[in-house]
Amino acid sequence: MRVIIIAFIAGSVGTFAGGIVGVIIKKPSKNYIAMMLGFAGGAMLGVSLFELMPESYEHGGIWAALIGVIFGAVFVFCVDTLKNFKDKKRQHLNIGIEPENVDSQKLLRMGMVIFIAIILHSLPEGIAIGAGEHIDIGILTGIIILLHNIPEGMAFALPLKASGMKTWKVLLFSFLAGLPILIGAIAGYFIGMNETLIAYALSFASGAMLYVVFSEMLPTSYSYSSNRKLVTLSTMIGIIVVVVFAIVLH
Repeated sequence: MRVIIIAFIAGSVGTFAGGIVGVIIKKPSKNYIAMMLGFAGGAMLGVSLFELMPESYEHGGIWAALIGVIFGAVFVFCVDTLKNFKDKKRQHLNIGIEPENVDSQKLLRMGMVIFIAIILHSLPEGIAIGAGEHIDIGILTGIIILLHNIPEGMAFALPLKASGMKTWKVLLFSFLAGLPILIGAIAGYFIGMNETLIAYALSFASGAMLYVVFSEMLPTSYSYSSNRKLVTLSTMIGIIVVVVFAIVLH
């Protein structure tokens, strides 16, 4: 039950909160979004490198840690590749759109692509929460993912709202985006009841999170900000906060 509560708050509550901010704040500054993404990215790096990977190694040895992290990264890479392929296909099909509808269609497509991407990579994040509960870092992982999901909710809520979508629909999508974390957390919890499987689950989640951070979150945060040093500082603060939280919770 605690896993379900943590996953629900980290998932649906996090993305829903981001959706609310997205529909209320019409034009949040790019530096603000960049700092939020940088902080969340640093926090995810801290969880992956200082909690998930060491625990995976402790429970299953070096091969469990390496194989799991590789499969986690490859899984998200495949999802990302599929997402990009579908996005290009949609762009090809929308060539004949009337000029006055191009901007709204582009914004709608952008928002939906981000929404789908969030849903797909939320599963390994949920697994990290569920498996992490067996080593007493479920709450810590949940807090980090919650912080990560707020800017993600904003990321697709902003273009969806700008495309003309009704507010209640944008908020509904924001809520639904976090539900896969709940499914992943339940699966991760039962996988983690086996000593060997928990090692692979932890390293898999670590690999998935590392890929998301380096391929999406940090590049996006740097592209949004006019001050790269500010983003770097936010990322470092995120890592430090995780280390402090880990010390306190342990």
